[in-house]
Amino acid sequence: EGVEGGGELELLVLQNMRHGRKSLRLLDIKVGEKTAAANWMGKSRLAALKQALIDEHTNSQAEGFRLEGFDGQTPVLLSMDPLLDLGGGEGHSKSTQKKARRLMLQRLPAAEMLMHYLDLHSYDASIPPSSELAEVVLDETCKQLVGLTVACC
Repeated sequence: EGVEGGGELELLVLQNMRHGRKSLRLLDIKVGEKTAAANWMGKSRLAALKQALIDEHTNSQAEGFRLEGFDGQTPVLLSMDPLLDLGGGEGHSKSTQKKARRLMLQRLPAAEMLMHYLDLHSYDASIPPSSELAEVVLDETCKQLVGLTVACC
């Protein structure tokens, strides 16, 4: 179907991935060694410089992307205390704990990120964890990423 004037209309249809699911494991990955530029999308020079400092201390610099968010974290990942060397999270404010956890995620290398993503030990107690299940999860993830890449190019 075309639009008024005979031109084609290109659409990218998104779906609510949480619909109909009890739980969901979702990674929010920011791509790029440099993730902000002054005067782009209203970003000020100061804000871009601040973002450049963050990029230097996260996985963005090392591997070209970083983990910004992780819904459905595994118990192993949740048990990690990024403030352990400073006496543990209990002695710090909720804000400091949240920032430290976010920085911990942002510094995770790809291998660890995928290890936690594919750790299915606690995902569903009725299904025993197996390498075959992890393979199916990774295969489906790759298919969806390829589909998104094709749709965006």
